[in-house]
Amino acid sequence: MLAYKAFNKDLRATLGRGTFQYEPGKTYEEDSCKCANTGFHCAENPLGTLDYYSKMDTRFFLVKAEGDINQDGKGSRISCNKLTLVKELNRIEIAVHGCMYMQKYPNRENESKYVVSEKGRCDNKGNFIIVRGKHPAAAGVVGAYLFLIKEEKSSRDIATIEPILVDGEEYQANTYYCIRGGKVCKRKN
Repeated sequence: MLAYKAFNKDLRATLGRGTFQYEPGKTYEEDSCKCANTGFHCAENPLGTLDYYSKMDTRFFLVKAEGDINQDGKGSRISCNKLTLVKELNRIEIAVHGCMYMQKYPNRENESKYVVSEKGRCDNKGNFIIVRGKHPAAAGVVGAYLFLIKEEKSSRDIATIEPILVDGEEYQANTYYCIRGGKVCKRKN
């Protein structure tokens, strides 16, 4: 299965009671896997990786989790005994993949502080916030990424996802944006 894994800037992650050095494209194997104990940990939901590595210099990878797979019910965290680092993703690509995950599984619980309900703001350049709801609205500083996820009126299914880069020109800093009539526009207070 495809999953997501986060690392520190040197491509190291904790493994059991120590750290483990990874390399892109390599496949790693362990004898056994058990969440929070043994094996290689990753997450089905890309946003779940941010619970463990949230610094701005964190590195993210799309990984292939194989062999035995163990889940413990803590978010979408899994442990496997065979792992391959497939492709490096940047922080914003993790957000995009997170939005696609929510679209595919609209009724699963949110497991990230980067997803808020109805209204939110991002105060860090190069970072993001995802605002989900019936009337999502978001604001941020120049260089922040805002993802508006509008749900269907009668369910949690996703009607539309609108990404916004606060560039200071088309989208202004500290201005709330929403989706109205299928288009992104400034929110009326």
